[in-house]
Amino acid sequence: MAYCLGAVSATQRLDSLQALRAIAAGAVVLSHLYFHAKLRALPVVPPQWFDYGYLGVDLFFVLSGWIIVHVHADDLGHAARAKDYLWRRVARVWPLLAVLTTGKLLSMYLAPGVVPTERLSASTIVTSYLCLPHPDWPVISVAWTLRHEALFYALFAVVIVLGKRAVWPLVVCWVALIIAALSVSQGPYLFEFAGNALHLHFLFGCAAAWWLKRRPQQAPAQGPSGWFIVGLVGLLLLCVALHARLEPTSWSTLSRLPLGVVTALLIIALVRREQAAGVVVPRLIKQLGDASYSLYLWHGFVVGGMCWLWTRLPDELRSTPLALVWLAATLLGAFASSLLLHQYLERPLVAWFQSWRPSTAKRKLPA
Repeated sequence: MAYCLGAVSATQRLDSLQALRAIAAGAVVLSHLYFHAKLRALPVVPPQWFDYGYLGVDLFFVLSGWIIVHVHADDLGHAARAKDYLWRRVARVWPLLAVLTTGKLLSMYLAPGVVPTERLSASTIVTSYLCLPHPDWPVISVAWTLRHEALFYALFAVVIVLGKRAVWPLVVCWVALIIAALSVSQGPYLFEFAGNALHLHFLFGCAAAWWLKRRPQQAPAQGPSGWFIVGLVGLLLLCVALHARLEPTSWSTLSRLPLGVVTALLIIALVRREQAAGVVVPRLIKQLGDASYSLYLWHGFVVGGMCWLWTRLPDELRSTPLALVWLAATLLGAFASSLLLHQYLERPLVAWFQSWRPSTAKRKLPA
């Protein structure tokens, strides 16, 4: 979820997709701000639509599928490159996860109960560090998505080893498994995990990247108009509204799939637009896009901690005006501290991990 995005070459950034990452991470922050404010019974709770910020995860999954194919499509059929590919994926995801997971486990000595008891079992802790499937939530709750990312990365490594001839058989088998999982009310955990319908978002992103690679844009092309992109954004919001309407029903899972399809179309339009005419993205948004992985993993510490601290304030201080200020400070603190975490912890960790890379042909890892 944290990569430098390239338009034409691996070194050229796509600022529009960085902005999309920032929006996805910010949406998740809003969702958890709503959750914790409601959990701690603050006198002011953000609007209920904040709760649907968890759909930012759908955007992340589509973006992950896009970037993996965009960067590694040429590796297919070159089995020797699988080791390098896996190292790059581990280097981007694992170091910060390991540090923050350790930090959260240590924090239970300072604030007992901050880590739910069920997450302190040996199996949960081990799978939290290794991003392996487990019925319980990981130590850092939002890291449940990394378990699905890890599965996608592993399957793509198989395709790198076996080559393009393995793509369609693997895709057909995975889609068939997802359909089978949707067809049963309840099955074994690993069956439901591998058959999670959200995995289709990875495939939507892969399809978008593959389409773009098969149809390189010619120099005179202008790309989609700004109004076309605005229309796709509006369609994306309609998909969110559709899910909100169907979320309490049995169609909840399927109602998230149109969001993935429209996101893939939006990525294609943004890439084409930026390749043809460029885009202007505010510097802060680009920085938040760069720091989206730090923001995603870290914000729960700030949001959950600040809302927990609210309950420790004297009763006479817990007024509605102060609650408004408290929530604003919580939101600002989550974003600001994540930028610092990315700059002074995540990036050095990735650089250090890269220095241990067991490859003679060391390509620079995306920032």
